[in-house]
Amino acid sequence: MFRVLLATNQTSNPGTEINATDDPIRRKTAGILILLMIIITTLAGLKFFDSGSNPLWLAGIAAWLAALLLFVDTSRVLKIQVSLILLIGLAMIVYARRQSVVIDSNALLSANTGLMTMIAAVGFLRLVVIPESEQEEALPVGKKAFLQTILGLSISSSIINISAPILISDRIHQQHPLDRFTSQTFTRIFCGVSTWSPFFAAMAVVLTYVNDASLLWIIVAGFPFMVIGFIGVYLEARIRYPVAVEAFVGYPTHLSALMVPAILIVTVVGMSQLLPTTPILVLIAISALLVTGSVLIPRHGIKGSLQRFKTHVTRGLPRIVNELCLFLAAGVLAGGISALIMHGVFENPFNQFDAITAAEVLAIMLLCAFCGIHPIILISSFAPMIMTLNPDPNLLAATFLFAWHLGTCSNPLSGTTLVFQGRYGIQAWKLAFWNWPYAIVMLIVGCAWLQVVADIFP
Repeated sequence: MFRVLLATNQTSNPGTEINATDDPIRRKTAGILILLMIIITTLAGLKFFDSGSNPLWLAGIAAWLAALLLFVDTSRVLKIQVSLILLIGLAMIVYARRQSVVIDSNALLSANTGLMTMIAAVGFLRLVVIPESEQEEALPVGKKAFLQTILGLSISSSIINISAPILISDRIHQQHPLDRFTSQTFTRIFCGVSTWSPFFAAMAVVLTYVNDASLLWIIVAGFPFMVIGFIGVYLEARIRYPVAVEAFVGYPTHLSALMVPAILIVTVVGMSQLLPTTPILVLIAISALLVTGSVLIPRHGIKGSLQRFKTHVTRGLPRIVNELCLFLAAGVLAGGISALIMHGVFENPFNQFDAITAAEVLAIMLLCAFCGIHPIILISSFAPMIMTLNPDPNLLAATFLFAWHLGTCSNPLSGTTLVFQGRYGIQAWKLAFWNWPYAIVMLIVGCAWLQVVADIFP
């Protein structure tokens, strides 16, 4: 199904493409540091080190050094966001320290290394999603093509994230420039996958901040919500945009596109049974690397595979700079909030966390997303407060994932809307505004569904 190499991820900046020949030493060094982070975090997750000498702080240092080397490559918007988050987080930490609060510097350094390792490891899948045949097919047109395309988008997005809509949209855009109907449809379908896919950045973030949540429970709770949104998008298209559906220029999708997702899911489930005490983020990272190697070596041999691996480390890994900077900054913010709450400096606005509170949090997070606040900032802010209430971790995780789904498609500063602005000339604020009605309707559905899952899947 896939024709070109993926170029970005969930929060990547679409406006600038990294030129591999521009200052290659700096980016190569950063890529090696990110690889070092992956290796250390994975070995730590596998209990390779003694409990008294866990070097996760080294993984954190490697991540921070890579971020510093690559920060110049980020957009102006992201530079402002990251700087503000860091300043607020550091101010909280300094204030808490003056109140005699003990700050764990090692934990602060290594915050979010697990989710960054998972995202970086999943990025290696870009090496195996290129079809063996490069023969181009004619693009299908019509109702069947519309359903085929959004189904293919949903399936492929569950593995390679934002790269899926880019691959499909780039191909369609060459023949038929993307319009409002196509762009809003693709963003809604793509963002919906974040409610259940274990390979999404959203899942990595949620499992980091709600580490007692069950991945299986989250998938069971989130998948139906995604399906409801998918059906709603399809029915709205058939009813409100019948002419656009009839003339829709789609993308050819084949059953072979299911191979990598199926293998990955089976591998993750198998690894979770073999290594039940290993963090799920580490299991997903290991599974992604194993699947990449198992597909790559038969195709290109050991020598060719190693060459592709090396190229990805020095050119591909530096492309996660936006995620790297944003998640490191969010870790500092979360550390500051947690320090203030745990030691009574900051009063927790929540008294308990039940299904009603979950609906309230979902609504607040969506309203903040409308104002341009990224879900990672909201999750890193809400999680430390709510976790002190001993909440149902699965219900909290589902709430955060629903908020990520609705918030990214309706946020004018999310990576998703910025991708469509940078690549296809569709203004991000317009695309976000077009998705507001969908987000509001799905907010109502989500609040109701949270009540159901709280009772059915306690």
